[in-house]
Amino acid sequence: MKNLFQALLAISAFLITIKVLVVLIEPKMTFFPHKQLTRTPADFGVPYEEQFITTIDGESLFSWFLGRANPTAYVVFFHGNGGNISVGCLDYLVSLQDQGYSVFAFDYRGYGKSTGSPSEKGLYIDSRAAVQFFEKKVRQKDLPTVYLGHSLGGVAAACAAVQLEPDGIILQGTFPDKMTLLSHYPLFYFLGLFSRYRFSALDFLLTVKCPALVIHGENDQVVPLDAGRNLFERLTTKKEFYLIEGAGHADPHVVGGDTYWNRLRSFVESLEYSSSVPD
Repeated sequence: MKNLFQALLAISAFLITIKVLVVLIEPKMTFFPHKQLTRTPADFGVPYEEQFITTIDGESLFSWFLGRANPTAYVVFFHGNGGNISVGCLDYLVSLQDQGYSVFAFDYRGYGKSTGSPSEKGLYIDSRAAVQFFEKKVRQKDLPTVYLGHSLGGVAAACAAVQLEPDGIILQGTFPDKMTLLSHYPLFYFLGLFSRYRFSALDFLLTVKCPALVIHGENDQVVPLDAGRNLFERLTTKKEFYLIEGAGHADPHVVGGDTYWNRLRSFVESLEYSSSVPD
């Protein structure tokens, strides 16, 4: 009995130690922000505006608006875990604008010129603040608004959709929740059992009624295809799934080419939207 008690005590101490360590290091293990802006839309010959958004907890978020004269829709872009709006996705933002959309993008706290340090709670605060700012200060025309979230940005877009529901939401390379994603990585799944972070896009999306387009690369090595299909199958709203053969995590628009952009255009054109424009 004494040996059993000692074994249980040792196991408990081991698990408590893991819990403490995971809580301490999970922000650095989860987020990979890039602080420097290496390019701007001007490098592509695209006019843009930059503004700062103040969150309810006092952080300052950096944003770009890539407007155009006669857009067909507004796209609010939520970038993924690594980089920032300049590093890793600027060419995509410019391509969206070139396809006929006015594009609003921002950096979460700790990314680019935004202040603060990233966290799950902060991600949600920032996403809500961004769409409120977009609605009050950016959106001017009677056009549909689409939230487009890539990877972890899909979770942010889902949260924002609860705060202010768009006319449609596009989830690219996204997962239903953290544990579903980590089930593909046994060691991280074990550590995830001790984490406070949940990143449940699905919890948010189950309360959202707007149509959803789920896009996934066949060879995505960061968010495996099974995770994307899992998300799609569990959605309860009107939905479409677009599988891009041969694409990975960051290049669906490149591999998909014209077919990719035509699929986005078809989705946007199918949306029913409110005719209200903020005062």
